[in-house]
Amino acid sequence: MNDLAVPEPRETDPNELIRPAALVLPAVAEPPLTERRPWLERSDIVDAVSVSGAKTPVYLTSDGVAITTTGIGKSDAATSVTALLASPEIDLSAAYVVSAGIAGGPPERIALGSVAIADAVVDWDRKHRWDRATNGSHETQAAHTAHPESNEGRDDPDAGLDLLAYRPHDYVHHLEDALVDVACEAADDTSLRTDADARAYQDSYPDAQEAGPAVERGPTVCGDEFWHGPRYAQEVEWLCDAYGISPYLTTQMEDAATATALERFDRLDRYLSVRAVANYDRAAPGQSVEENFDGNEASLALALDNAARVGGAIVDELVEHDPLEIRPENGV
Repeated sequence: MNDLAVPEPRETDPNELIRPAALVLPAVAEPPLTERRPWLERSDIVDAVSVSGAKTPVYLTSDGVAITTTGIGKSDAATSVTALLASPEIDLSAAYVVSAGIAGGPPERIALGSVAIADAVVDWDRKHRWDRATNGSHETQAAHTAHPESNEGRDDPDAGLDLLAYRPHDYVHHLEDALVDVACEAADDTSLRTDADARAYQDSYPDAQEAGPAVERGPTVCGDEFWHGPRYAQEVEWLCDAYGISPYLTTQMEDAATATALERFDRLDRYLSVRAVANYDRAAPGQSVEENFDGNEASLALALDNAARVGGAIVDELVEHDPLEIRPENGV
């Protein structure tokens, strides 16, 4: 932050009320992820305020956009977004909300550096994970531990996963189609950066996409678990299929919490998730999961850049044209 020309955060005046036209929510400010930095670099930051309960200061732009981070994971995101929604200092009643940052993705489905605009957000953590092979027997458990190759159904997610028995609703948020349409149209005219090193890394996956970065539309899956590998990707696909929204495009750790908080405040209809793929959700041939988990420096930098490019074009469109007419001057 020391090399960015942004104001120091101040305490808000009890008599002032900040009314942004859009709220941008990257998850992380700290290196190496730095999802917030491109937004501060591209914007004319005119003010910064401290908000009780928020993870980091809220930066305000000259064109009415607020930028702050949620923190990593669902508990941080839910707390941060709820604090902003309930704050007496900020009025979000006429603001669009955009999660903008990086994500993982399946290599056969999306290119590194591609930007996915979500039409649905799945909560990965709301499910049953059963060890059905043991049937509750200590002897059987010991046998399967000693001889894991005999675990019947160990490679079949359907044998070990189930939707919650108590499920008053499906744990998937379907985002407002009209707003997703607007976002996709705004993104169509955005130029995405490419990178030779990121492309070489993509090509190390035999089943990876042949194309370069593009804008895609599809489900994103959110969970607090740092999973990695084809076995778990198969389980994620099972859950999406059980909800009738397969195939998933991206995986991340905040957006189900953000969507839940917005829904509680009757704001879900103006929410978008814009995520660029920085890494794949499984290792390339010859790599360990530990070596592979974060992708590489080139794919991370590419995703950070493209997420801000597409996210910026979308936010500009929302602020300029208010497509859902949620601002008071537009009749609401």
